[in-house]
Amino acid sequence: MSKVPPFLQLPPVVRAQFEKLASSIVIPRKKQTVRSIVFMSYNHGEGTSTIVKYFAESLALGQKHNVLVVDANTRTPGLGQRSNGNEVKDNFSFSDLFTGQIEDWALPKPSSDSNLSTVPSGDVAYHPSQVFDHEQFARFMDSAKKLFHLVIFDSSPIGLYYDSIVLSSHVDGVILVVQAERTQPNELKWAKQMLHDSDIPVLGVVLNRRRFRIPAFVYQKFFG
Repeated sequence: MSKVPPFLQLPPVVRAQFEKLASSIVIPRKKQTVRSIVFMSYNHGEGTSTIVKYFAESLALGQKHNVLVVDANTRTPGLGQRSNGNEVKDNFSFSDLFTGQIEDWALPKPSSDSNLSTVPSGDVAYHPSQVFDHEQFARFMDSAKKLFHLVIFDSSPIGLYYDSIVLSSHVDGVILVVQAERTQPNELKWAKQMLHDSDIPVLGVVLNRRRFRIPAFVYQKFFG
């Protein structure tokens, strides 16, 4: 008996929220097709990797897109043990972008078994922000966009490291993950300002672990 994907094990109301996020951000854009997204939070531990996992699965299962997920959070990698798709670590890891020449055969390719492929972070022992302006990263992005419908990055917290800002300047937009009752209003305001100053569009906000309804004026104040 085939194993039920983790996304399909979620409560229907939760699955519906991920499907709504996908349909409102990725699918219907007419003027500009979204091909690459960075998910980020302000702090560690706000659930970004879990959101990335389920969002990618919702696209791969529901829309039948070929999706590539890249664990670009080299500070505290969160996707190594959470992938439900094809993990291409035997051929390629994110840390390979830091080291020498990468052969074409080593770059990630869609799996014949799953619409979802994952690139783990690998071993990175130094600051990774330099790689995003490197020729190797540009080559990786060109290759990934040719082979996959969507490339999703799980990144370092924007409130702690500059990596996520540099990475986000190379994608179509950002989705902020906010943990209810933890992320402070001033942190949201600061995150929005940093992204605005770098001309990086915010495609949406995910309120994670919500236990109560947040008034609409809060979102309008910070993201309207």
